[in-house]
Amino acid sequence: MSENRIISWLSSTSLTFRIVSGLVLGVLCGLFFGEKAAGLQWIADAWIRLMQMTVLPYVTLSLITGLGQLDSDLAKRLAIRGGILMLLFWLIAFVVIAAMPLALPAFENATFFSSTAGQGPQDFNPVELYIPANPFHSLANTVIPAVVLFSTAIGIALINLPEKRTLLSTLNTFIEAVARVTRFVVGLTPLGIFAIVSVAAGTMTGEQIARLEAY
Repeated sequence: MSENRIISWLSSTSLTFRIVSGLVLGVLCGLFFGEKAAGLQWIADAWIRLMQMTVLPYVTLSLITGLGQLDSDLAKRLAIRGGILMLLFWLIAFVVIAAMPLALPAFENATFFSSTAGQGPQDFNPVELYIPANPFHSLANTVIPAVVLFSTAIGIALINLPEKRTLLSTLNTFIEAVARVTRFVVGLTPLGIFAIVSVAAGTMTGEQIARLEAY
């Protein structure tokens, strides 16, 4: 089979098939090369960073344009229904968090010295987490709640502005550009999965593999 035929055949297969193939080949590569498979770590890191690259811009722009396109009445109805749905999701999340430790076996971990061992746990500050004093700092440091609050506030502020169409049109164009980049990166998922699984299969110990049985 020539190179062109191989490329044509791969392009005709589904993304799910390519991901599963990358997973299987990654396991075989890790088992065959062992510790040498760790050399693929840079590919895994690069793919993960590429996946993260477009998440915050897409979330920010989607919230701003999605809310900015609404009218006042529809925005109020969505706020009420969305609030009820959010409370329901919070309840489900709390139940899952409480039940998850019961589903995992207890592991004995060795203690070791750390320079931060004498430091107490950091205080949880919801104000810093949810209210962005500097939205650009929140974007740069991936503070998701603060980014969401900032984007929501801008989107709501746009609802009643009479001259918002030009801005929303520009933002929608930018969203499409971000979506195209995302689709390209998603197309690299089989390669990223192959690298991640190869490194994991080649460097994990038997004890670590046994712990994965819990999942």
